Amino acid sequence: MSGPRFDSVLFLCVANSARSQMAEGLARDLFGDAVRVQSAGSAPSRVNPFAIAAMREVGIDLSTHTSKSVATIDPEGVDLVVTLCAEEVCPIFLGAAPRLHWPIPDPDRKDEALTDEERLEHFRVARDRIRARLEVLRALRAEPDDLDPRDFHPAVAAHKAPPPPLAVPAFPDVALRSDPPKILVLYGSLREKAFSRLLAEEAGRILEGLGCEVRFFHPQTLPVKAPGLEDHPSVVELRELSLWSEGQVWSCPEMHGTITGVFKNQIDWIPLALGAVRPTQGRTLAVMQVNGGSQSFNVVNTLRILGRWMRMITIPNQSSVPKAYQEFDDDGRMKDSPYRDRVVDVMEELYKFTILTRDRSDFLVDRYSERREAAAKAALDAANPKHRIGSAGL
Repeated sequence: MSGPRFDSVLFLCVANSARSQMAEGLARDLFGDAVRVQSAGSAPSRVNPFAIAAMREVGIDLSTHTSKSVATIDPEGVDLVVTLCAEEVCPIFLGAAPRLHWPIPDPDRKDEALTDEERLEHFRVARDRIRARLEVLRALRAEPDDLDPRDFHPAVAAHKAPPPPLAVPAFPDVALRSDPPKILVLYGSLREKAFSRLLAEEAGRILEGLGCEVRFFHPQTLPVKAPGLEDHPSVVELRELSLWSEGQVWSCPEMHGTITGVFKNQIDWIPLALGAVRPTQGRTLAVMQVNGGSQSFNVVNTLRILGRWMRMITIPNQSSVPKAYQEFDDDGRMKDSPYRDRVVDVMEELYKFTILTRDRSDFLVDRYSERREAAAKAALDAANPKHRIGSAGL
């Protein structure tokens, strides 16, 4: 394996007004005369004034730059193409040059009501993300031709050394806390009187009766998962609630044999990790579903798969309510029936599992493979660009 070899590079985005222009300016500054640098777009407009301002802060002048069409670029004069689109369709460039794709969200939030300072901050973030990748690209270009691919990921690098000895887990001596367990409830419909919401609310009342502190997330204003929306108030609220929780209840209707898009969208917005924090790992989970017809278990089975993927402790019991339209009063309360008894069973079990595991979750989800990878990461050289590829690298 060798580092990327190129003497010319082309940066592409749609309008050639912000990301690709900043990339061009940064690359000229980093590579100097060693590399010919160009930028272009499929629908060129003008260089964004906020891009000019953000680059001026780091001593690079874009005021004389102009937006250019990708059609004006000679493919024969390009050794490497870097596309910077995230949510848009990237320009098509005809040529045999290898491609790198850096999905940088468009910093021009022209559809949002922002102050000039808030707009400029988005351009600063894009500028710094591009510069971090360019620094890695510059360092790799200077690497010798005999790079070892195993140097590029600490999970692989960990296995270049003999495995560490196994150790018998030492159980923590933790007393059970008596303060109310914190339970987050999610449901999978936008309708105010949806049966998945009514079932979730019934579960919430039962949990409160057991002494839990219960909070609901209402998905009506949650945007569809897409780049650049991490600061949306509903996204922030959902992630903060997940971090706050010690256990969760998921209630979802069955739609075409599986969970609804409304529910899946909520799970998609909860990342496996936020920096060093995992918003769901080690938390308890209870799953429930409502059916319009006969009883089914498709949804709860899918929810269990998602819970396992999110590294949650999913309790054994579950609830599936058939013909849900028959099981609730006009005021939205669940009728006394064997199906409600099962919901009580599930909530009691969730309460018990949460009490037993909430102070032991770090111990329960501690993994040999992750400890080994963490040790390998700790041994890496922070100044070596190869070791940055997993974070701010290519």
